[in-house]
Amino acid sequence: MSATGSSPSRLGYLDPLRGILALCVAVYHLGVWFNLSQSGSGMNMATAKLGNYSVSAFFVLSGFLLFRTASWARLRKEGLGRFWLRRFLRLAPVFYLACAMNLTFHLGMGPEPSWRFVFENLTLTFGAIHPNHALVTGGWYVGLVALLYFAYPALAWLREKGGLWFLWALASGLWLWSLPSTLHGVMGQEQWNRFHTYVMAPNQLFLLAWGGLVAGLHASTEERLDPKVALLLALPMLFLLLRPVPQFFDHLTALTGWLRYRYLLIVTILVALAAFTRNGEPGHFGKALSRLGDWSFGLYLLHPFTMRLVAPHVSGGLGFSLSLGLAILAAAAVHRWIEEPVGRLGR
Repeated sequence: MSATGSSPSRLGYLDPLRGILALCVAVYHLGVWFNLSQSGSGMNMATAKLGNYSVSAFFVLSGFLLFRTASWARLRKEGLGRFWLRRFLRLAPVFYLACAMNLTFHLGMGPEPSWRFVFENLTLTFGAIHPNHALVTGGWYVGLVALLYFAYPALAWLREKGGLWFLWALASGLWLWSLPSTLHGVMGQEQWNRFHTYVMAPNQLFLLAWGGLVAGLHASTEERLDPKVALLLALPMLFLLLRPVPQFFDHLTALTGWLRYRYLLIVTILVALAAFTRNGEPGHFGKALSRLGDWSFGLYLLHPFTMRLVAPHVSGGLGFSLSLGLAILAAAAVHRWIEEPVGRLGR
């Protein structure tokens, strides 16, 4: 398998998938914050798994896209400085906006701010120290992806030398690194420290490598699935993910132990199915989801702010709906007025 081939302009149905994932995260968080379902109910468990494992799927998706589109030959041609600049411009502007709003309005999304934490967030180095040093809700994902971007040139070179075997070794090695944390480390902590332990690098980085492995397999064959076949294959995967057994009340229970790896395998297969699906005309619904995919980063970071705006005035299902609608509008606005113009600077 050669890692130097040109990357396709469109990669299956990953754009609509990105929109679905961002929507699942927002629906989960807003559903919890507006108390829409009872703990332990089928709806509560389903949204908990959809929301949390959509973030996991974002990690797989991020690894896939980077390894699939940024070969070592491309990095050498554009230069490492240009590569890092483009990636910085992809993450930083909307993240900085969210952090600035949190600090300006004293919303308490993250640790008590200090000059140290501000420096870590400005430099995107907090992922290497502690992902939950992020000064905005959900920012831990940004810190860990920034780690991948920093290390990626070395990984791209190793992939060039080792091919698919290197990707297998990377995915397996980082998965083994996650075992102590997933099987024992998270739930063995005090209640207040469990999520802080869950987001740490050993428990998450292997998902980026799993995405890289899927990218290597994707690049090694031209075989693609018919969209209808891919959908039929995806349906039993969704059933296995969402079925209401075993029952849980603490959402971290479904994010730890061997059960987590079972669910992670399912979401990795779902990402792979979207990637391996033959490109086709998506239709109006598919185009809407693709557009939502363009807005996904803003939706991921901004929906907690719309909740803070709405919750003091409206509760229940109406508050949930207003918060979600405003979050989608805000995500569209930041994509149009921030992400697109800044993205052009990196080209």
